[in-house]
Amino acid sequence: MTITVELQGVTACILLSGGIDYASQEDFRRANQQALSMEGVREIRVDFAQATFLDSSGIRALLDLQKRADAAGTVLVLVNCNSHLREIFEIGGFDKVFRFG
Repeated sequence: MTITVELQGVTACILLSGGIDYASQEDFRRANQQALSMEGVREIRVDFAQATFLDSSGIRALLDLQKRADAAGTVLVLVNCNSHLREIFEIGGFDKVFRFG
């Protein structure tokens, strides 16, 4: 699992690769904090194009990111979720919580 944070204009992009699970949750939280603390960021995109798995600890980190982004007036968008990942969000009802692009 690797996580990269890139700044593209006013958008912070968190690029996920591999499985996002209990073992990687602290790296994910650090990346979320890095994205939130970037100067001038108005949107955070979490890119799942290379993600293979997401468990409840990953969803918990996303919920925390959503809460903190809302408090900062920053839009959070989840992008490039394959059908398997979308199903994980739908089963838990999180498809109603998060914005998908």
